[in-house]
Amino acid sequence: MQIGFIGIGVMGRPMTLNLLKAGHDVTIFARNPEKPEVQEVLSAGAHLAPSARAVAIASEIVITMVPDSPQVEEVVTGPGGILEGARKGLIIIDMSTIAPSVSRALAEKAKARGVHFLDAPVSGGSQGAVNGTLTIMVGGEKDIFEKACPVLEGMGKKENILYVGPSGSGEVVKIINNMLVGTIAASTAEALVLGVKAGADVETMAKIVGISTGASWQLANQFPLRAFNGSFQPGFMTDLLHKDLGLALDLARENQAEVAMTTLARKLYTQAQDAGYGRDDYTSLLKILEEQAGVEVRTK
Repeated sequence: MQIGFIGIGVMGRPMTLNLLKAGHDVTIFARNPEKPEVQEVLSAGAHLAPSARAVAIASEIVITMVPDSPQVEEVVTGPGGILEGARKGLIIIDMSTIAPSVSRALAEKAKARGVHFLDAPVSGGSQGAVNGTLTIMVGGEKDIFEKACPVLEGMGKKENILYVGPSGSGEVVKIINNMLVGTIAASTAEALVLGVKAGADVETMAKIVGISTGASWQLANQFPLRAFNGSFQPGFMTDLLHKDLGLALDLARENQAEVAMTTLARKLYTQAQDAGYGRDDYTSLLKILEEQAGVEVRTK
């Protein structure tokens, strides 16, 4: 298919490469085409367009993968945006994590132009994007979701591409997921720091907890890969998780719900940002707790 892609970053680069590997013809728009990740995608066979509007003109489906609600609104409805170049029947798939209310509003604006809009945020981090095994949760018109599935299967694991309801539903589920990511990671970091402070060995703790009732995906995957070795190489940046937890707090206010643990966790990620760890992996909040306790949680 003729696919457009806007947002060639940590996630967008491997997602675009996988679409090319799946045999799709991909046109991209990038504000900074000289960046290495953009050049890699172009070298792999993607075409460069001068604007989001031009991407829409060249495409049957346009995918957006940008950091936050304002950027999605800009590329979809702003000057030179997707809707300016969209013909009737175009499908926009926004795979960013943004406010559900913004997704719903964009779906309405697209509908008024005869265009379809799906919110399809992902889980799996940069490694899932590279491996083409992302979990994709999709909100919008079900028949349009079914049309888009062959394209989504180029980026995600088939059995983990799920229709979850009307517009905005995908974003709600993703925000709930990332609430758990943030709070579980914060609790894991806090517990490990206390364990080391009290004299326990990191590898021993991780092994025993990993086969006990305190086990989690965070402890089994993210901490060993990103934190225990001291690299904090981003799979998912602190800045982005901090943003997502902010979306969760907004969603809670809209629905008059108390989210005390998420509120506390976000304060830790704010501290990590203030310490300069915003572009590091979100497990870098471990360093804040380490500094407070005067220990390091590292493996040999």
